[in-house]
Amino acid sequence: MFVTTSFQPRQQEREEAERLAQQLGVPLIPRERNSLAELFARLGKSRAIIVRKQDWRYEDKQGNVFFFHPNMSILRIKHLLQGKSDSLIDSSGITVGDEVLDCTLGMGADAIVSSFTVGETGRVVGLESEPAIAAIVKQGLATYDSKRLAVNAAMRRIEVIQTDYLRYLQQCPDRSFDYVYFDPMFRQTIKESSAMQSLRPLANLAPVTQEAIDEAVRVARKAVLLKERVKSGEFERLGFTVEKKASNFAWGVIRVEGER
Repeated sequence: MFVTTSFQPRQQEREEAERLAQQLGVPLIPRERNSLAELFARLGKSRAIIVRKQDWRYEDKQGNVFFFHPNMSILRIKHLLQGKSDSLIDSSGITVGDEVLDCTLGMGADAIVSSFTVGETGRVVGLESEPAIAAIVKQGLATYDSKRLAVNAAMRRIEVIQTDYLRYLQQCPDRSFDYVYFDPMFRQTIKESSAMQSLRPLANLAPVTQEAIDEAVRVARKAVLLKERVKSGEFERLGFTVEKKASNFAWGVIRVEGER
C-alpha cells in the first residue's frame, strides 16, 4: 500500500497525507499528473489511500473502493427520533448515559446509533484492527457533514482506537463498560450491501473466539451482543441467546449475571 493525494492538493491535504503515511508505515507518493493505474504499474503496488479535500479514499488495482459514509445510521437515527424501534437498541437495552464498547467498528454505523442513544453523558469506544479502515473511518467520523445535527454530534463523540479487540479487552478492568458488542464481517456478505462489499477487501475476516467472548463477559456490566446471520451457527457456538431477528441477521445476547 501507499498514500498519495488527489490532483493539485492543498497544503492541508499534503500534511494529512504525510501524517497518514507515517502512521501506517507506508510510502508517501507525490501524485503529480499520474493516474492511479500509472502509479500502481510504476511502483509495483496494488493498494492506495488517496487523501482528498472531501475525504480519504481507498482504492486498489482490482477496482475496489472504500470511503467513509454513515450509511444506514442516518435512517436509523431518524427512526429513533420518530419513536420507532432499532434492532441493536431493542436487543441490548442501551440507554442514555451508558458506556459502550464496539469491538468491530468497521463502517461505524452501529457505533453512531449507539452514540446517539447514550448521548453526551455516555461514551462509545470503537475498536478496529485494520489500520487503513481505522484511519479512514476515524477521519470520516471527525469531519463528515451529514447535514443532520444529531448524526454529526453522535459521530464526533465516538472514540476510535486501532487495536485488536482481544488485546484491548484483556487490558480492561472488570465491569468497565455497560455493553460490549461484536459485529464481525459475515462470511457471506449481503449482496445488496454495496458498503459491506467495498469494505471486505480490507476487513479482518477472522471469526470471534470463545476467549474474546469470555473477556467481554468479564468486562460488561449489563450484556454482550453478537450480530450474525441466524443460521451461521455462531450463536450456538459462542453461547448467545437470539433475542431480536431482522431480515438478514440477528442479535444474540449474553446477559451478565444479575441483569435482565
